[in-house]
Formats: sequence, structure tokens, C-alpha cells
Amino acid sequence: MEKNVSLTLEKYISKTTHLSSLTESEHRLDAYIREHFNELPFHGIIDIARNAMVSKATVGRFLNKLGFIGYADFRRVLENTLTQQKMVPPFELASRIQVKDKITTAQIVTEFNKNVTTLFESFKNNINIDSLDKFIEIILNTDRHIYVIGPASSHAMAKHFTTLIKYFRDRVTLLSMDVGELPKSLLTVTEQDVLIVFSYYRFNRVVIRITEWCRKKGATVVLITNAESNPYGKFCNLQFVLPSDTQSVFKSRIVGFFFIELVLHLAYEKGEGEGNFEQLEELFVFFETFSPLPG
Repeated sequence: MEKNVSLTLEKYISKTTHLSSLTESEHRLDAYIREHFNELPFHGIIDIARNAMVSKATVGRFLNKLGFIGYADFRRVLENTLTQQKMVPPFELASRIQVKDKITTAQIVTEFNKNVTTLFESFKNNINIDSLDKFIEIILNTDRHIYVIGPASSHAMAKHFTTLIKYFRDRVTLLSMDVGELPKSLLTVTEQDVLIVFSYYRFNRVVIRITEWCRKKGATVVLITNAESNPYGKFCNLQFVLPSDTQSVFKSRIVGFFFIELVLHLAYEKGEGEGNFEQLEELFVFFETFSPLPG
């Protein structure tokens, strides 16, 4: 039996091209594996079987054809690949930084600006327009209740999105990370609703459970992340993986906020009517929310 050190998507495709006479179930399984390859290390065999709509026996037979002893062998190889892609925590990255030659602020600014420009180029070249259109349709469907969650630093993106999307529509809830409050907030989730998850860099177990619950209830789950390999994927209907590496200690959220602004702009351009703009302005005036400029 072949002993694989790692398995990339390219290697996997190469293996499957040599297979012949696949059953309909195996073709469906192969298609699922290709589409969700980067998330597979977070899947159990039950997850793969359920999401690909095949039996566990089909998964085992198919992996045997590829040269793996079983699912455990396949997953171990995938985990080896994931380890190579693993994001390094900021404290660890900072500890690795070697003493550098003196570099000026101007040089650092120039380099950082170049790296950020590269992020936008990568976004432009890789964004899936069809998925983006589907996301806008979901947002503009006012029959849906929108739930939004973002742990840690991703909370800023979740809150920014929630604050501004309320100009366009009602029934938008920013979920708390307080597990004592979550059950009450998620009490009425149905298949008509949508959960939007912002998750950068690290994965939060509470948020994973929220995505699992909403998918169980039939709700649409949309993920905005910077990680190709993530544990949310098996519960998501749409994923947007945004570039974030500026070769600095912290992963950049710049494209994440840019994506939010783009989505809001598209919602305004494609939506009908003026949303809640007038009503919100009336409320701001009534409550004297913002102080007028001095005369």
C-alpha cells in the first residue's frame, strides 16, 4: 500500500483520473471531495457520507480504490497537508522574526502598501461572481431573517456589516457569543433564514456549533473567511475565502472590510426602493443621535 506523506488537490485529481467504471454514488462523492478538498481534514466519515449523499461503505470502497487503507488513513494524509498550510499564531511569528538591518518607516510603508495592493489583485482575480450574485439575492430577500456572527477580531466585521445592512432591510440580528443568550436568539431559526459567519484566522467552537445548528434547521449558511482549510465548510452553502497575507505579524482584514463595502454597494444597486434610509434618519433626528455642527 502506498504511503502518502501529503495529498494535494492536484495529486488527488491525478489519482482519480486513473480510476475507471465509477458508480453514480462514487462520481457524486468524487465531486464533493474536489469541491470541499481544503476543508476535508475537519470532516468525519459521517460528514462526508451525509454531505455527498452516499453511504459510509461507498466512502470506504472509493478510498480503497485510491490506495488508502480506510478513512483514517486518508484523513491522516490530509492532516499532513493541512499542517503544511497551518497559519502561524502572531506570538509565534513574532518570536521567529530575526534581527533585521535598520529599515526606515518609509521603506516599511512602501513594502506594506505593495503587499496590500497584491491582496486586492488576488481578490479581483479569484472572486466567484456567481456566488456573489447568490449572496446578494439572499441579502435582498426580506422574507429571510439574517443572523450574523463573528468571534474575536472578526466581530468588528460582523458588527460593521450588521449596522449598515439595516439601512436596506429589517430582521437582522447580530448574535452574541454568550452561550447563555444564544439559545434564545436561535429559537426561531427556520429554513427561510440565513446565517452569515465572519471568521478570520482562528476557529471558534461556539461558532462552529452555531453553523451546525442553523444548517440542521435548514437555514442557508454563508462564510466569509481567510482560511481555505476550515471546519465550517461542511455546514456552509456559500464560502468566500479572502486573501489576507501581507507578510506582517497580523493577518490583514482590509479585503474583508472591502468585501463588506462591495456587498452593500451591490445590494443598493440591485435592490428596489430606498430601504430604511429615511426611517433611520428620522429616528436619528428624533433621538438627537448625532450632534449638529456648531453654528
